Amino acid sequence: MKALAMTEQRESQTADPRWAAVLERDTRQDGRFVYAVATTGVFCRPSCPSRRPHRENVAFFSGPEEAERAGYRACRRCSPKSAVAPMERTVRRACAYLDEHLD
Repeated sequence: MKALAMTEQRESQTADPRWAAVLERDTRQDGRFVYAVATTGVFCRPSCPSRRPHRENVAFFSGPEEAERAGYRACRRCSPKSAVAPMERTVRRACAYLDEHLD
């Protein structure tokens, strides 16, 4: 009976669309939620390029403020508190540089 309950719990966890977004590193989900990892104490964007955590260590939050209230800190790699993702900032800087140095 206990094994059946654990199997059902595991299936419901893997069926969560937010978990699927984390596994796929779906940039379309950035800003909709953040996920936090209990073993590291860090919260990230769904698209974070960091190593994927084990599902049982993950909690989902509607935003960075909620994750911080729960005691997690922001990931330095994906900057989940920033409105603009790090890669997007890099692309914008590169475009500005190219515009300034067309010659």
